[in-house]
Order: sequence, then structure tokens, then C-alpha cells
Amino acid sequence: MTELPASLGYPIVAVGDLHGQRRELERLVGRLEGLDDWPRCAMVFLGDFVDRGPDVRGTIDLALGLLRRPPGGSAVMGNHDLALVRAARLDDGPPSPYWVERYRTNYDCHETFEGYLGRAAMAWGAAWTKDLGALRSAMPEDHRRFLGSLPWVVEAPGHLFLHCGLSPELGASPGQQVDALHGRQWDRALLRPIPGTTTEKLWEPEYPVWLGADRGLAEAPLPHPGKVQVSGHVRVRRPDANAVRIRLDTSGGAGKLTACLLRSATAEPAFFSSR
Repeated sequence: MTELPASLGYPIVAVGDLHGQRRELERLVGRLEGLDDWPRCAMVFLGDFVDRGPDVRGTIDLALGLLRRPPGGSAVMGNHDLALVRAARLDDGPPSPYWVERYRTNYDCHETFEGYLGRAAMAWGAAWTKDLGALRSAMPEDHRRFLGSLPWVVEAPGHLFLHCGLSPELGASPGQQVDALHGRQWDRALLRPIPGTTTEKLWEPEYPVWLGADRGLAEAPLPHPGKVQVSGHVRVRRPDANAVRIRLDTSGGAGKLTACLLRSATAEPAFFSSR
């Protein structure tokens, strides 16, 4: 598909972390299709398409089909997507030893290998590196392009859609952080982590806090003037909304999916679940 848009108009349906749960997404869409707004709704997925769930490949196929339907939509990159993209070089970038190792040790990635290779990965040494290459080769080209080119943020007039949240531990304003997200710039000199903060002490040049390195940003992000942040990443029992942010990850890869219908920049969000 063509490059995903970085901005959307209303009405918008935002969907939390998918994690390979194709059947839950089918159930959720079945409920959304009964809404009068549905034919006019753009969709935005909040990242984490891969890992954990039973049908990663089918989930991405379904998501791509939904984004191709008029009026289209977009998606943002989650930390699981970032890990896979950098470890398996889905973006055709240089090898990342950091992500090659981290994806093996910190992520529930075996279901992703099962979905594309029909078997679990060999998780040690040269066999792991070889299996990452085999996974990349086995993925359909549109899946590789989709995951490798996911935006880090999508905007609407009254909302920001991103996987985690803006950071109060950076010496950059909300607007500057959004600009950096659009440019995929995780640059210490540009963003100036505040001395003494956890972000400053634990800065990882390959893992942006906005995509999940700081889990606390999902619950307590830096407020953006005039825009509510809509995010996933951290599992919640039910949709969690206030004047600063809306959290939609009710699945974590093993539960019901949640969608949020936003009819305008100021309308109250309406929530729908897959069950």
C-alpha cells in the first residue's frame, strides 16, 4: 500500500494493540460495522501488530484490508513492531545488534515466527540471526513495507495517536516532540533529556521513550496543549480516559480488543470492545 498518512480527519476509530489477534479484530469490526458513522470512519491502529497472539500474519492482512477501505486510515509503530523491524531489518536499515539481542530475550516473538515460518525460532547464536533472515524472506513484501514504514505519530485536529506518550523528562516542548516523532528523530542533542531524570540516566539511542521505553508515559504523558493523546502499550482492564490521554490497550495479546470512536476534536469518546 502507499505511504500511510500522518494526519487524519474525523470521524476516527482508534484501535488498541492487536498482537496477532485476528479473530478479536474481526469481532470488533463486526460491532463497528453496525454504527451509522462506520462508512465515514478513518481507522488508526496504535501499534504492536506482532508477537504474542496466534495469527500475526492474518492480523496484518486484515489490518491492511481495513486501511485500504475508503476513507482509509493510518497506524503507528509500537515497541514490538520496532523490535522486529530493527532486528530483522524490515526497513532495509543497517544491522542493529541491540535489537537483534533484545528481540530474542525481551519479546514474546515465537508466535511471529510460527505465523510466517510455520515453526518457532532457533533462539541461540548464529541460528537466531539466520532465522531472523529467514523470517524477513518469508514475509510478504506488503507486510515488510507496512511494518518498516509505520509512522511514529499520527495527528488529528484534537488528538495525537502514538504508541505510548510524550515525555516530561525531555527538554523539548510538546510541539518539538511531535515534530521529532514525525521525523523519526530520537536524538539526544535535539531532545535534551533533563539532567537527573530516568530518561537522562538510562538514555538508549535505539529505543525512543515515546514508543515504549518509558512505560509511565502511557499513564502520565506530558500534556499537549489542545490535543488529547490516544495510546496503547500498557494493558488496562477497561478504556481509561481523561483530559490529557486515552488508553486503549485492553488486550496485551490475550484478551478483548477495544476501539474508540472520535466523532470530532471535542466530542466525548465512545468505546467499543470485541466482546
